[in-house]
Amino acid sequence: MVAGIPHWTVLGPTTADAARTQGSFGQQTEIEEQSKWIVVVASGHQYHAQSTIKEAGMQKPVIECLKSHRSIRKFKPDPIAEETIRAILRAAVRAATAGGLQPYSFVVIDDPEKLRKISYVRAPLAILALVDQYRLKRYFELNGAPFHNNLARSLFISYWDAIIALQNVVVAAESLGLGTVYIGRILAMDVQEILETPKYVVPAGLVAIGSPDEDPELRPRLPLEAVVHRNTYHVPSDEQIAEWYGEADEAWEDWFVGEISKQQRAKLKDRGVTNRAQHITLARYTEKYIRAQSTSILENLRKAGFRLLET
Repeated sequence: MVAGIPHWTVLGPTTADAARTQGSFGQQTEIEEQSKWIVVVASGHQYHAQSTIKEAGMQKPVIECLKSHRSIRKFKPDPIAEETIRAILRAAVRAATAGGLQPYSFVVIDDPEKLRKISYVRAPLAILALVDQYRLKRYFELNGAPFHNNLARSLFISYWDAIIALQNVVVAAESLGLGTVYIGRILAMDVQEILETPKYVVPAGLVAIGSPDEDPELRPRLPLEAVVHRNTYHVPSDEQIAEWYGEADEAWEDWFVGEISKQQRAKLKDRGVTNRAQHITLARYTEKYIRAQSTSILENLRKAGFRLLET
């Protein structure tokens, strides 16, 4: 769907020469190319969307993008064109949002020093999604409306909306041939100190973006029967659990035996790691690490004025 045009059929690879297409409401629409813009005229209204056909060259349809997603952790240093960034952001803000309130903000980060502070991945650009109840609070105050959006329900809905919009960033970027990777540790970072954010603003998610400088294989995913339930939750058997995680466990075993050094393998064994599950909880996401991150997240929420334990 072209950013900024709600409820219309996908224009896809149609060129300006195609001139006319049919909107989902049945009206005729006209498409005419004007310099860098495609203008869609319908029922007397004009919706402007930057032409990814000319500017960025859409490379993948949506379904292919979603099914072929890979996290990229090695990027070329080439900067991303400003018009491409704006096309991605226009797609992002068309995401679903509760009550039409958009309780989030994006911070586009291309300053090398700030990129080093927030991300372990070297990329030319990162987009940070923030829970932003500060802007809504200002809006309510200007209109004599009470503010109580610093309670748990509003916080979780804000996280939801911010991440939906950030996933639009990922899909839009990858449709244009760029690579992306989510950076989870942003949740525990003090963005008040790094980015001078006001009260009622906390990090929701971070994505590093750039031209890929690697071509990794698709990683295993659980089969649908492991993650899809219908009408009720079905508790799996031990045999089903073992089967569902088997492909990823085999890939880990190949890595453990054939891709790391004897010294690395010995260190992992000293920590009690002999399988993938143990590697996750004893080496990667240890209890100490999870507790430290959780403490920082809760402290960020407290500093920002959110009251999770109140009703």
